[in-house]
Amino acid sequence: MKVTEFTYDNPDSDYGTINFEMKGVLENASDHDVEFVKTSVIMLNENDVAVGGSEDEDDRVFISSKDTGDIDLLNWCSVHKDKFGSGTGADCKAVVHMTSYRREFVKVGVIDVPENEGDLNQIKKNISIGGVAEIMGMSVLRMKDSDEGEAEFEIVTSIRNTSDSYIARAQTTLKLMDQRDAQLEDTMDYEALPGKSSKTFTPSFWGLKPGKIKNGTINVTASVFVPIETFTAEATPKPSSN
Repeated sequence: MKVTEFTYDNPDSDYGTINFEMKGVLENASDHDVEFVKTSVIMLNENDVAVGGSEDEDDRVFISSKDTGDIDLLNWCSVHKDKFGSGTGADCKAVVHMTSYRREFVKVGVIDVPENEGDLNQIKKNISIGGVAEIMGMSVLRMKDSDEGEAEFEIVTSIRNTSDSYIARAQTTLKLMDQRDAQLEDTMDYEALPGKSSKTFTPSFWGLKPGKIKNGTINVTASVFVPIETFTAEATPKPSSN
């Protein structure tokens, strides 16, 4: 990972803050595609004292194995000018840490939307996710319709980390389809999972009339993001051209 652009603006005339932005390039030398990155940046002054920083993650990135791609390292970060001896961003130094992740993905299954209050439908199987985690099926219970006449459900699934490694994100994605197989809604939930731990998810759909979901189905997928490589870089900024 290399920092290709690191800039600072003039101090804001009202608040005295200096805005910083940073971009970089990630060379993926691994045998896996990069589909998730987590970044942390420490902003230091001329005395190597922390005066700001940020943490970010990006699940929109995709860098193929043995390929190179652009990455945003610092979309926006502001530091007050009085934290620098010169009163400008010229005294700043940034320390950047990044971890790249591969995605392990499984199609969990399709579950029918329960028709009546009290009906329980289930995916009765536990499925391995990349050999490092396991999704423990899914249950969908039809609850009493709301006072507004909208269908309500209690949906539960769990993912457990079967490895000793930290999983940055364990994710479930549900797509609600009508009887013509047209998508009505989707929902996604995710959490980090330390080694040998688990997380129970309770996804939900809202504002659905019972007639609209009659004979409908829910498509369920799951993913975990596993570390590939870690990177560290230092950079000093240049004045922005704006």
